[in-house]
Amino acid sequence: MIRGLRQVALGIASSFILLSLGLVYWQVVKSDALLQNPANRRLVMLEGRVLRGGIFDRNGEVLAQTKKNNGKSERVYPKGEAFEPLLGYATLAHGSAGLEAGLANWLLGMKNATPAQELQRMFNLPRAGDDVVLTLDSRLQKTAYEALKGKVGAAVALDPRTGAVLALVSQPSYNPNTLEEKWDAISKGKDGPLLNHAFALFPPGSTMKVVTSAALLRSNLNVSDLYQCTGSTVINGQVIREQNDRAHGWVNYNMALAASCNTYFATHGVEAGEERFLTAAKNFGFGQKIPFELYVPPSQITNGELVPKTLDRNLLAASTFGQGEVLVSPFHMALIASGIANSGQIMTPYLVERVLDSDQNILYKNQAKPWLTALSPEEADKVKSAMISAVNDGTAAPGALPNVQVAAKTGSAEPGGNVPTHAWYIAFAPADKPTIAVAVLVEHGGTGGGAAAPIAQAMIAQALSEGR
Repeated sequence: MIRGLRQVALGIASSFILLSLGLVYWQVVKSDALLQNPANRRLVMLEGRVLRGGIFDRNGEVLAQTKKNNGKSERVYPKGEAFEPLLGYATLAHGSAGLEAGLANWLLGMKNATPAQELQRMFNLPRAGDDVVLTLDSRLQKTAYEALKGKVGAAVALDPRTGAVLALVSQPSYNPNTLEEKWDAISKGKDGPLLNHAFALFPPGSTMKVVTSAALLRSNLNVSDLYQCTGSTVINGQVIREQNDRAHGWVNYNMALAASCNTYFATHGVEAGEERFLTAAKNFGFGQKIPFELYVPPSQITNGELVPKTLDRNLLAASTFGQGEVLVSPFHMALIASGIANSGQIMTPYLVERVLDSDQNILYKNQAKPWLTALSPEEADKVKSAMISAVNDGTAAPGALPNVQVAAKTGSAEPGGNVPTHAWYIAFAPADKPTIAVAVLVEHGGTGGGAAAPIAQAMIAQALSEGR
């Protein structure tokens, strides 16, 4: 009997320990994850006694704020559609999304709460959340929004020196001020207004050639050597064609990138080998989680494994110019462009510049830090030189600007099926000392030079006009 009592006591004690560990795990270790989960209605239930903090751009312009109207809190978005779906929403009926969800722990004053906030929370007293100042520039955001409006796609701008996100536009968007009454129309809208297209995955087409360049340069390729492009080539029984079967003639590395020669990159990419290509892709962040305030799906080389250990010859050839099974987000392509601009180093991207409490004391301030080293400075210079050639003498010419040298690469990616290609354009400027890097995707837009380049051009011109 005593033995039985001991077993019962041991069972109760073990259950208590497991329960305690579970509570610690969910309430301490995973508390932030639970808080940021859009399905967590506790966030919006807190609105009754917490004045949700404001969201501001880098210059102090209001992007989101809570106003009291007849004793009722109302979330207001002065910029309307221009910042959606990035800003997102916070409603009792539909939960939260975007930055309203991702930054809820700050906006509701629950992350690194001050002693006063802790006391107010303990006694369920009315209190104010924290204000969040973003790195976004409203003027640049508006330029990108207006340039992309009416199309489907995304436009992203970064400061390559720090990783600060200057603009992030997705189209189509929606007006968050009318979200409640128009929920059905918005949630079922054509081309997904609630989907952030900047974080969605697409085949990159020829913009991938800047990544493949790293593999070529590390194979001791002489960039001055000439290669004869006849409009197509055969690799392991697979026919690789140029766009419109155009023969580029004799080209070196710079000329091949400028003309976007598929056969050059496929031929030399296969010669460089799968190991160099896959290593280059990893160094640029393929297969890795991007450290960012919002979730960005990792980019992939293959469907089976994001970055496989081996790659068959045919898939390698197609992957070198961004086809095959390669998928990447516009946000990641902006990071890739910024890495080339920043002498090969990709900085950790960020949206939150600083967080202020209700008395405007600084609770958090971001510090720029590196994420990946994709290229050596010498390699980055060679890729940049070729991207300059693409603007001055190649397919990226439509993105050129007077009195400033732009470096860029176009892409026309085949999504499969009998549909128009996705139009890509990645760029940075000024080429000698870059202060802005951009990536633009127009879904089913045709050519990168025709559909995406003018949008990137407008963004870069706006940023430089502001003295960036």
